[in-house]
Amino acid sequence: MEWINGSEVIDSIESQQTKVWVYRNSEADDSIVGFASLTVTGWWRWPPPNGKRSRLLYIPQLGLDHKYRGKPRSPEFRYANQIMEHLLGQAVVAAKQIQEDKPPKKHVELLTLRVHRENAAAQKLYQRYGFEFLPAFDENDHLAMQHRLGLDS
Repeated sequence: MEWINGSEVIDSIESQQTKVWVYRNSEADDSIVGFASLTVTGWWRWPPPNGKRSRLLYIPQLGLDHKYRGKPRSPEFRYANQIMEHLLGQAVVAAKQIQEDKPPKKHVELLTLRVHRENAAAQKLYQRYGFEFLPAFDENDHLAMQHRLGLDS
């Protein structure tokens, strides 16, 4: 969990109101299973590098401890799936709150993330939850993915 102690993460929590969740295994030893974070971006060009200026929901950090990957065996209860379902739910809540509080030009429709090009397991997980790759995006060995939230207006 060293990532959360980095000044970039703390700055993001303070300046961009990034939300962070730490997931624990309460049935066993209360160990940390994983973590995730969610923020609303400023005006990014999307899709990068030359897309229109847009506000997005962005997942800056998401991780699962190695010992919990693929566990429990039942996909219905698998930790990675529980984290993704929670994070998608929180993204919908955040997007709906923005719709209530902000003018239409500031609304968000996309949830975005970057994933390491060699992390096939994470890519497969994200695709299972409706994320799609952005073509021709490769930055520091990371690929961009997006998920349309499908909000009812």
